[in-house]
This record gives sequence, C-alpha cells and structure tokens, in this order.
Amino acid sequence: MANFDTTKSMVEIAEEYIRINGKQNIYHLLETVAEIKGIDREDTDRLTQLYIDMTLSADFVYCGNEEWDLKENNLELWDKDGSFFNKDEPLDEEDEDDIKLEDYYIPEEEDEELDLDDEEDEDEDEDEDDIVIDDDVKIYSTDDDDEDIDLDFDDDTYHDIMDDYEDMYEE
Repeated sequence: MANFDTTKSMVEIAEEYIRINGKQNIYHLLETVAEIKGIDREDTDRLTQLYIDMTLSADFVYCGNEEWDLKENNLELWDKDGSFFNKDEPLDEEDEDDIKLEDYYIPEEEDEELDLDDEEDEDEDEDEDDIVIDDDVKIYSTDDDDEDIDLDFDDDTYHDIMDDYEDMYEE
C-alpha cells in the first residue's frame, strides 16, 4: 500500500486511493481508508460519515455492483446527452385500421353474468337497509368529564358577565 498523508481528510484519502488503484468496492474502500487513518473498523459513525461525505462531494460516482469510481474517470458518460442511455426498443403501435368492433364487443352470455353480479350486490345493499336502530332508547354518555352546562342565560346574568369583562380591561 502506498504511503498516504494521514493528515488529509478521509474523503481526500479515498479520492487519492481510487486515483491510484481505480474502481473500488465501497466496503473495501471504507476499510482501507479506516486502516490508513488508524480508525477502528467498528467505528460505524465515522465510516458512515465518510460514505455521506463521498456522496455529497460529487467527486465520486456509483458504478453498480457496489463499486465506486471518480467522476473524472467517467467523463465520457457525463459528456453524452441523456438519450445515450435510452435503449432503442421498437414501439408496438396499433393502427386505427387494426381496431375492430369485436375487440369491444361483450357476448350476451358474459353480459348476463355481469347482470347477475350486480343483482347480488343490490341484495346485499337491501339487507343493510333493513337494520333499524331503536329510536326510543336513551343513550347515556360514558364520559366522566361530561358536565351539564346550562345554556339558558338570562339577560341580567349576561350583562353582569359583560360588565365584569369590561371592568377588567378598564383598569
């Protein structure tokens, strides 16, 4: 292994390592940088930070199969138009002349089956409509917090409350 300057950042060491050795498996690269920097391989926080820094630096490119390379080594792909990556697949276009009425025709037998299915659904809806809830049953609240609130204010009580309210803000 070549001598690396351990005072450099982990990203700089990873970049230099790839520049010397070419495309690298990400796990091998992380282990190598950890070894160069003298970091314990179990220090997942620092290795995760290295991975994040690599992706954010925009100097590295994921090449598939967990391999990473420098973007500068792949400029021929970056210089191409996006259409380069599109595969030419033949389009299967139907001409209007090819469309026939039979394509949309439902035979009477299938139509009758569809009608039967609709009738079964209607029967189920009718069964649900037959359910009656007794209107005479009183429903009591089970909430302990319910209080009977007297909503019948007489005018005098209302005016007294409003006078107290106005007095609060005049002081």
